[in-house]
Amino acid sequence: MATGTITTLGVGSGLQLQSILDQLKAVDQQVITNEQTQITSAQSQLNELTTVNNKLLTLKGAALNLSLSSTFLGRTITSSSPSVATATVSDGATVQNSTLNVTNLAQQSSWMSATGAASSDSIVYVPTSQVSSGVANPATTPVAAGPGQLTITFGGSSTITVNVDSSTMMDDGGASGLSLVSLINNSPQNAGKVVASTSSSGGQTYLQIATATPGGTGEANRVAITTNGTSLTFAPPAKTLTIQSGTGTTSLSVAADTTLSQLATQINTASSNPGITAAIVNDGVDPNNPYKLAITANSTGESHRISFLSQLPDLTMTQQASQTAANSLNAQFTVNGVSYQRQGNTVNDVLSGVTFNLQGNGTTTLGVASDNSGLGGMITSLVTAYNDVVQEVSSKSGYDTTTSTFGVLASTTSRDLPSELENLMTTTNGADPTGAVKSMFDLGLTFNRDGSITIDSNTLNAALSAHPDAVQAFFLGDSTKGITGFADTVNNQLLTLTSDSGSVAGDKNAAQARIDNLNQQIADDTDRLNKKYDQMTQQFVALDSYMNQMTSMSNFLTGQFNSLSNGWSGTGSSSSSSSSSSGF
Repeated sequence: MATGTITTLGVGSGLQLQSILDQLKAVDQQVITNEQTQITSAQSQLNELTTVNNKLLTLKGAALNLSLSSTFLGRTITSSSPSVATATVSDGATVQNSTLNVTNLAQQSSWMSATGAASSDSIVYVPTSQVSSGVANPATTPVAAGPGQLTITFGGSSTITVNVDSSTMMDDGGASGLSLVSLINNSPQNAGKVVASTSSSGGQTYLQIATATPGGTGEANRVAITTNGTSLTFAPPAKTLTIQSGTGTTSLSVAADTTLSQLATQINTASSNPGITAAIVNDGVDPNNPYKLAITANSTGESHRISFLSQLPDLTMTQQASQTAANSLNAQFTVNGVSYQRQGNTVNDVLSGVTFNLQGNGTTTLGVASDNSGLGGMITSLVTAYNDVVQEVSSKSGYDTTTSTFGVLASTTSRDLPSELENLMTTTNGADPTGAVKSMFDLGLTFNRDGSITIDSNTLNAALSAHPDAVQAFFLGDSTKGITGFADTVNNQLLTLTSDSGSVAGDKNAAQARIDNLNQQIADDTDRLNKKYDQMTQQFVALDSYMNQMTSMSNFLTGQFNSLSNGWSGTGSSSSSSSSSSGF
């Protein structure tokens, strides 16, 4: 039940006591309603001051950007001939023009197989010799325990068959003429196809059977051996491919019948790979044998030149004609007449702050200039931020003819911000010794009737192009002469305005204090009214009870009066009747 409300009030008396009580309370409640309206107004003012402060901070940020020396270090670079070189530049690089003449691009050392193959599965090592397992004494150790055969296949088709038994030794030095070496070399089937010989290593003697053709390679000189009943086993020896690049070397053991693609994989996956890449290429020179092995250094320059310390007999690698020792793999160029060499085509240590990428032989001019596009945008941002603040404050502090009311900022000190900021934007300084830029007016600033400002882009761009140093001096000032730059002047003033002790903060604190005071007043007034109407309710209850008693008494007396009246009326009638009767 609400304070001051009793649902049965007035029932006893029949009076509209609750309605009277509610109407009285509504009149007193208007005081609290007015206070709540004042809170709403103060809260709107507080919110608007926050908006203004945020816009001031945006303006401050725009000024801060223009107060940084790095803002004026932006650079652009152009190349008069991009086919010779392209370039990038770092902020702060010296504004200059440099002549670059390229006479040689850095190259990757590259080798290719001299002859092509029919496919990538073509064999790059055809075994032209076979080596046996070893024996301790070739003159006394039999090559077989009993009758057997040794069959040599030469060139894929010719066969040489030698019969052996327990009396056949590997090599008796020609004493009997029946040693295995003699039987092979003197076989009528041989006729100079292969040559058998022995060699010793580690206490063991081995039999080697190789093509008799000096330097013979390929399938025409392939040597294969099968044995039947002998104690010897044969296998082709591995060949060594040794490649060097820079300070690294890889030495690969290449097995017989390795294919072109298998060799490329072996080179690329070698743990000792010195920074080279092997690939199978189709050079299209010989349609029947177009596939070749290409080996290329991963990096450019002389320090990564490839050389072969040993090659495979069936795969001769040759260096590209343009990369012989007489032709440097380094980039060779001049900058402003000074000669240079570099391992790569990207050069970042000749012109300070400039990196250029060599693209081809020829001459180009690299031009470093100030980058005014970013600076122009920052100045425009400052103007935009200024207008945002001025228009916001003006619209919220002026008189509205439609509502016949002033804006929420009309009663604050912040209403004077447009005038203060206008004075700030017209600040001048003499940091530019040429006097070309003394104020924002020299950059195209104009004021409009509504208090906003505009910047003429043509005037601004002309100043940035013709007087970049003057623009920089105006914004940054000259510390050696004690001259504060325009950007710092604006930034410092806005720092004060937006600080905790600034005018905007003062207005916000005042608004918040009003809100706090009104909230306390509402609490006090509410408590007072509650107590007042609690008391009035009790008084109305007493009045209702009293009126109820009075009504009951009235009803009782009325009943009594009615009874007496009725009694008196009855007595008079009886007397008349008696009188009439006695008259007869």
